[in-house]
Amino acid sequence: MIEHDHRMISRSIFGSIVVSVLLLAGTGVAADRPAFENFVSKQKSPEYATADDAMAAFKDAVAASDLDKLAALLGVDAAKLKATEGVTETLSAIKEGADQRLSLETNKSGQSVIDVGDEQWPFPFPITKREDGKWAFDPVAGIEEIINRRIGENELQTILTMRAYVDAQEEYALHDHDGDGVLEYAQKLISSPGKTDGLFWPPGQSEDASPAGPILDYAQLKKAKDDKGYFGYRYKILTRQGANIAGGAYDYIINGNMIAGFALVAWPVKYGETGVQTFVVNRNGIVYQADLGADTSTIASRMKSFNPGDKWQVTDD
Repeated sequence: MIEHDHRMISRSIFGSIVVSVLLLAGTGVAADRPAFENFVSKQKSPEYATADDAMAAFKDAVAASDLDKLAALLGVDAAKLKATEGVTETLSAIKEGADQRLSLETNKSGQSVIDVGDEQWPFPFPITKREDGKWAFDPVAGIEEIINRRIGENELQTILTMRAYVDAQEEYALHDHDGDGVLEYAQKLISSPGKTDGLFWPPGQSEDASPAGPILDYAQLKKAKDDKGYFGYRYKILTRQGANIAGGAYDYIINGNMIAGFALVAWPVKYGETGVQTFVVNRNGIVYQADLGADTSTIASRMKSFNPGDKWQVTDD
């Protein structure tokens, strides 16, 4: 019996490619859970005498690059699957992995999971035993697993981004970007047009590269600019700290310059769909997380101070 770690799975390049496209929504925008369920076909997925037989059918569909056959096998809507951006590339990645190896493992729920490729990437749609003793792919469980993996991937990327933010701020403060003779931290994430007043500015806008430039995913940055989030998360610079922090409450900004410190908060674009945890970090580089519940967006967007209390925990990743 094995239990796969979603975050470790997401670190796999192969796994990341496949999960990102098998989100089915295909747009990178959070969708309501009922919208995901609309991808379940009205026709039940076919039954097999054994889980091995179901895996053999999966192998045949993948080898033939037959999306209609694969959709029917998984119990998802073929037209919507084929309309998903990048699905052809994803099928090719799965096919490449299947050519290496396919094997079955049993998860903690007693379902059979296909491990794909030498990396043993667990395919998200499990094979379950129905009441009549026959085996079939479970589309609902598969879509739920995809959502869970997306959340895990987004949260991991957000933790890494929070840590990179600390490094970028320290690098930014090494230079006087506005010519006022003060070395200060950036009060913006994205610079104003033609300026270097934020942590990122386009290549070629200045003799120096922006501190955030080397670590940004530019496809995700475009989504963030379109208000779709960066790996499913929104970010806001915090300009003060609260009473819970050593040194007490004080502003980071003095006479218009942010010189006394810096902090950042990140929260999911859609709670429960693109992420669950909210994250904060300050100059010390320790990332804290908390589940703020259904009101996450309201609470986090109104946050002005770095002030994690008892409900916040240090991230363990």
